[in-house]
Amino acid sequence: MKLRAFLVLLVVAGSAQAAVSTSASSGLIPEAGPHAVGLRIVQQYDYSRVLEPQVDAFGKAAPAAPGRPMQTLVWYPAKRTSAAPMLVADYRQASLSDTDFSAPAAATAQQRAAWLAGPQKAVYGAATLAVRNAPAVDGRFPVVIYAPSFASFAHENLDLCEYLASQGYVVIASRSLGARTPVMTDDIDGIEAQAADIAFLANYAQTLPQADVSKMAAAGFSWGGMANVFAAARSNRIKALVSLDGSIRFHPKIWGAATYVRPARTAVPMLFLGARAPTAERMERDDKLGASYLNTMKYSDVYVTTAPPMTHSDFASWQLRFSPDAAFGDYRRDEVLQAYRSVALYTHRFLDAYLKEDAAAQAFLKVSPAQHGIRPQTLSMEFQPAGAVLLGEGDFLRAFAQRGYKDAQAIYADMSARSPDFRLSPVNLNRLGYQLLGAKNAHAAVQLFKLATHIEPKYGNAFDSEGEAYEALGETALAIAAYEKAVAVDKKQINAMGRIKALRAGAAK
Repeated sequence: MKLRAFLVLLVVAGSAQAAVSTSASSGLIPEAGPHAVGLRIVQQYDYSRVLEPQVDAFGKAAPAAPGRPMQTLVWYPAKRTSAAPMLVADYRQASLSDTDFSAPAAATAQQRAAWLAGPQKAVYGAATLAVRNAPAVDGRFPVVIYAPSFASFAHENLDLCEYLASQGYVVIASRSLGARTPVMTDDIDGIEAQAADIAFLANYAQTLPQADVSKMAAAGFSWGGMANVFAAARSNRIKALVSLDGSIRFHPKIWGAATYVRPARTAVPMLFLGARAPTAERMERDDKLGASYLNTMKYSDVYVTTAPPMTHSDFASWQLRFSPDAAFGDYRRDEVLQAYRSVALYTHRFLDAYLKEDAAAQAFLKVSPAQHGIRPQTLSMEFQPAGAVLLGEGDFLRAFAQRGYKDAQAIYADMSARSPDFRLSPVNLNRLGYQLLGAKNAHAAVQLFKLATHIEPKYGNAFDSEGEAYEALGETALAIAAYEKAVAVDKKQINAMGRIKALRAGAAK
């Protein structure tokens, strides 16, 4: 389905006749967790970015906002209260001001009343789990940043977000906006704008007393299920990824154009929850055949599920609430809802396993859904464990110290063989060697200087540094040899030239 067509589908869903339950979850989630759910709606700006002033059909520009509008929905574990819960209509009303904080309250209230009196009143009048501004429970909880689909509103998966909050998560979301206008664009600028929104919300999470930002995941549906991967590639704050039929599967040309979106930059576990797979022929027609990002994630545990009853749009609970029974083709509504509940359950258990380090959740993921009573016709899963370990400079330096500051090149060779993306910077090795030299450990410094020139044979400055280390050890002949190598590869090594003359003169006396 084209992105713009899907956006239209989400918008018009609110006007479709629906025969759905008016219960708090409409049968969309498993049993809620131990916590009541609170919701805060925060109107704030990202002052580092602005949207272009909007111009109407008459050429009149609206007043410019002081920053990028980031109306933020925060679901959180709350204390139980007798206050009335949010209605579906309340979520829709909130979205009327998500890009214009000056929207008149009377006008949005009038629209809410119209929905509650209209032909979809059973759906709009359904209660949800959340109570607005309910008192928060004590404690700190892992954070989930939710990224909506292409140009969609923050509450498109309100049921999943509420469910996760009931299970002990702080869930944060904002509308999907374009880079320069409120309308998202299906290009690299658009996806990077949403990834930057995720980063903004991650930063905002640090201001929330309940939020444990050391345990943070990014979840996303469709377009948002690629934006979250981009966000993880930019920040090691994100410790897990959940993709609800995410576009990271369907747009290899977009992620391929971003050179930083690579497995070494997203070495975190991923749960990919997919709809029934389209045929290869359809993928080719839609120009979506290409490299699989999931297959590149060699440093990550990757779980890929397939829910045969679900099509792409079924991963938005808002869509499911408003879809008529006839919308599900060969499947019944209850079969699709059962699949969505399974998706919600696996999202919860995956997050418990990797953010809460819950042993029972980890065990849950290791067996097939069928062993949990979920039929393959509802949900199946493939598990691809991490096939390599991601090693970095810190791992090398710790190993080097444990070896008594010896065998630097052997350690480097071993780590390079075990970790395909392992890299060391010769420039930084030179800097670290000077740290050791300053600490009177010239033997160790020589090891790092030699490794720097092993990696970059024409790095004259490291040969010069090696010469200084040998001088500190009183090894004049080795110092001269190192200085000579420095000059041989770099004629601008003035210090090396001077030291060669001085050392030879001293040796001649």
